[in-house]
Amino acid sequence: MTLTNRQTEIIDAALKLTAKGGIQELTIKNIAGELGITEPAIYRHFQNKSEIVKSMIRHFDEGVVPDGKEKGFEGIAAFIRSRIRQVINTPSLARVMFAEELFLDDPEYSDLLLSLMHRHKHTLRRFFLEAQEQGEIRKDIHADQLFRLVFGPVRLLIKQWGMADQAFNLQEQGEELLSALRKILR
Repeated sequence: MTLTNRQTEIIDAALKLTAKGGIQELTIKNIAGELGITEPAIYRHFQNKSEIVKSMIRHFDEGVVPDGKEKGFEGIAAFIRSRIRQVINTPSLARVMFAEELFLDDPEYSDLLLSLMHRHKHTLRRFFLEAQEQGEIRKDIHADQLFRLVFGPVRLLIKQWGMADQAFNLQEQGEELLSALRKILR
């Protein structure tokens, strides 16, 4: 999905508002206020709030899947690094990206989030299987469990960074986490 510059600004404002005050703060009026534009200007770029929320959720998926050159554990590491880079570049994602409860009241949003999660799990599953075949990680743990074992700590690290108002170096901590995961999974 290719967005215009203004659509990207609207999504960024929506993320900031949601990160600050939850989904109840996400209104067309508040988005317009955040951007210093009129409400009708928002409607020139999105039909309604629902379209903005869906675009915001799709934004979680942008640029996190490695381009296919990486294999095995390096693919896993590339996926995690890209997620961390994405959050560093858009800090409000740290408070919203893994806050599924914000979107549970709407089946369309929760289905979109679940689909995104399954797509990421499928990508990482391939890397886990490659890493197991190459002897980089142990073979006695099913790929679905590996997904939970690896991505749970990544989610926690990002959430802690967001809750601590970026008080530590997320990139450094991410590298330390990758190193620990590599040791644990050998």
